[in-house]
Amino acid sequence: MRVRLLGPVDAVVDGVPVPVSGLRRRAVLAVLALHGEGIAGTDRLIRAVWGARAKGVAPNTLQSHVSALRRVLGDRTAILARDPGYLLDLGTGETDVAEARRLVERGTDGDDPAQSASTLRAALAMWRDRSLIDVGGVAWLDEQAAGLERLRTRAQLALIRARLALGEHARLEPDLQRLASARPFDEQVHAQLMFALYRAGRQADALGVYRRLRAALADNLGIDPHQRLRALETAILRQDPVLEESALALRLLAV
Repeated sequence: MRVRLLGPVDAVVDGVPVPVSGLRRRAVLAVLALHGEGIAGTDRLIRAVWGARAKGVAPNTLQSHVSALRRVLGDRTAILARDPGYLLDLGTGETDVAEARRLVERGTDGDDPAQSASTLRAALAMWRDRSLIDVGGVAWLDEQAAGLERLRTRAQLALIRARLALGEHARLEPDLQRLASARPFDEQVHAQLMFALYRAGRQADALGVYRRLRAALADNLGIDPHQRLRALETAILRQDPVLEESALALRLLAV
């Protein structure tokens, strides 16, 4: 059994996706799943699911949703009553969030760029849409969704780094240009674009990316680029041979 949160909230039972009807019911399942192996207290569950309306929700309303979820999951022991609330027990299964986090950690820590790229692609394939897309509107769940989207972005950027190490500079440049436009203050994205352009033989364009970012940071945030980004600019200016050694150059991209 698996509970999926990286997209619409649902469950996979015996390999078959099972939809969960009702916003509150999906939200209850999501909150339980996000607590991992920990117990979600009744009061905490109600606040997380109903938000500003929590004061008017009785514990037996939550209990009715839990009972319905047990039927959806086809196992009365999948959600256990444990003082002071409930515990989601997926047995030998897990949530897609738990697997994605494990894959992202493995992919970002690996020394083999080809293996890292494969692992990170597997992680990113787990997102079917925006995280928790069908249970938005309550502060706690919105915060969790934002955190899961940050994990997704981390995996995307790590995959780009691995692909740069594999020499895919020209293929990545259009995607990096779009990312840089969408994230005008993201120094890591701009560092990756600078590196890709330089390795593609476009030193002037790489330096132009740095100048535009420096101006944007100064004008909008009143800050200078990170020291590692300044070091990358210096290396590009000098045509430092280290930039031809992907494993060493990628250290400059960890802004």
